[in-house]
Amino acid sequence: MKSIRQIESREYTLEKVKSLKNNREICVVFSTFGEREAELIHSKITLLREEAGDVVDRIVLSHRRKGDTEEKTELRAREAWDSTEIVLCNATPVPDMGPERGKGADMRRTLYRLLTGPKRPVDPSGTIVVFLDTDVLTQYFGAHFVYGLAGAVLEGHDFAKASFWRGMGRVKKFVAQPLFSSIEHPKLRDLSSMAYPLSGEVAGTLKFFSLVSFWQMYGVETGINVDTCFGDYSVADVNLGLYDHDHHADENIQKMAFGIIRTYLLQLLEYGIIELKDGAEVSDRLLASFIDDRGERKRMDYDLKEKKYRPLRDILTA
Repeated sequence: MKSIRQIESREYTLEKVKSLKNNREICVVFSTFGEREAELIHSKITLLREEAGDVVDRIVLSHRRKGDTEEKTELRAREAWDSTEIVLCNATPVPDMGPERGKGADMRRTLYRLLTGPKRPVDPSGTIVVFLDTDVLTQYFGAHFVYGLAGAVLEGHDFAKASFWRGMGRVKKFVAQPLFSSIEHPKLRDLSSMAYPLSGEVAGTLKFFSLVSFWQMYGVETGINVDTCFGDYSVADVNLGLYDHDHHADENIQKMAFGIIRTYLLQLLEYGIIELKDGAEVSDRLLASFIDDRGERKRMDYDLKEKKYRPLRDILTA
């Protein structure tokens, strides 16, 4: 990593972003599943069209259907803006991917479509892709998400990662940040500068996203963060202020925590930072015993193996 710079989103107004943009394209991607976020996606696209329509060129709905027919989420996205592009993750083939599901897998499918579809750019470094989580509560969401993240990339950073205050953030506080500072190495020191290393709100050039590896599920943010540490990248940590969304149950939190730890260990093994001996290996299974709220003994056993995909650049030039 060349550097990591801490930035306040308020540094980027609409007028500043317009002045930085030149002929470059800003593409905002929202990810949704089924119909649970139909009204949220309508309100967010509507807001961006009203407040950031002068700088946002494309809005893409990266959507995974529960069934085989068009869903309310897709309809509401197009009602908010009839030019909203729909990428159906159930039916977007990528040469080295199967039907596997996961946040990272669907992000990668969407990027592949941007790189190969009818609107593919001649120069991927001239397209800024802003990934935004759809489930952010409406009182916290605003055009500053786009201004801050896209603005940092327009100003020369390869990758911009959101940071914020969030009411819970248990995995960030009690897993990711302690984990990322537990191994001292010159290449890894900048991880501790990320105020919210697990945020799903990120931006980068389309070229940047084609150069890093994507993990299928819980490891996607950690994998990209570590790749930036070992690449020649300039990274921005952009403070968006206050933020919140619906909170996960404890069991899902444990799955996320396991996925992050597993990805971090595997990445450090691949980069030669750590070594396992005497037949030790990083496990794919989350195994735990616990006492439930009725005082009964229970056992947790989840296979959480996830794929690591090679950079998209490799399959585009193969």
